[in-house]
Amino acid sequence: ALAPTGSGSYSDANGGFSSVYYGPPGRQTLYSVVLALPGCLQNPANFEAGTRCFEDAEANGYVVVMPAHPVLTLDPKGCWQYWTDHYRGRGEPAALVGLLHDLGRRVPLDATRTYVAGLSSGAAMAVALAADYPDVFAAAASGSGTEYQPCSTDDIGQCYLALTTQQFDQDPTASGQAAFRASAGSGGKTIPVILFQGDADTVVAPFNLPQALTSIAVMNDGIASYGRFPGTWTATPSTQDGGVVPGGYAYNHYTADNGQLDWTIVHGMNHAWSGGVADASSNASDGNNYNDPKGPDETAAFRAFLMRFRRL
Repeated sequence: ALAPTGSGSYSDANGGFSSVYYGPPGRQTLYSVVLALPGCLQNPANFEAGTRCFEDAEANGYVVVMPAHPVLTLDPKGCWQYWTDHYRGRGEPAALVGLLHDLGRRVPLDATRTYVAGLSSGAAMAVALAADYPDVFAAAASGSGTEYQPCSTDDIGQCYLALTTQQFDQDPTASGQAAFRASAGSGGKTIPVILFQGDADTVVAPFNLPQALTSIAVMNDGIASYGRFPGTWTATPSTQDGGVVPGGYAYNHYTADNGQLDWTIVHGMNHAWSGGVADASSNASDGNNYNDPKGPDETAAFRAFLMRFRRL
């Protein structure tokens, strides 16, 4: 894994985070940038060691910035707090956007090519950020994540339970409408999203994928039609393909809405970054490794999808 080219910290009234970033050398024009959010129990060092995002950034000429989430008394796993205070101008979403703007004062970033991606709680926060700030993020990527606002309570224990056991009050349509309300003022700019999910995931159960797809389609329906539901967006796939990783897993890949909604189901994969590097350097703080080299390359798929889009 490559070492970061810089580090820093940022704080404001909404919160603060340390971060590292990688920017490929020898370029004078503006960089596309991906805000990459580790999952619970991960930090930028082991997240990068597993995903090799810095290597991909060097090969493809973009910047990656990875914030670290602190371990807190009420959040001992260091999870991004997607279950509470996840709204525009508040809490962690506002602080993360502030961090990006602060980095832009030191590194030449392209404001029209700004993206967000994450794993697990980082993926849930990526979806929240895309909904809250569609004027900032041109597209989002979610690895083993959830819909916007996946639980009806701010209680962390209830929200963890809702990841593995489908609750009676989980409603992806209501979730999508809440995400649309969060995106108010986007000027009709829909949000392209790509998702990866293992169908043997025991941490974020597979039922979260169709819920996330429905909620994103509903959100974009509202954005595209200025709140007239239902609109034209759908989670019904228009294309389907797949394959088998040599010596690894079979997978199915789908797209909908002219390729702006994209998802891959990896058969037999647990809670992991597909195609990641699983060795001691990428172990999380609990000793487990959340990367699976037997899946298709999630890092490359995310980058290829995200870079197709530009926020004008």
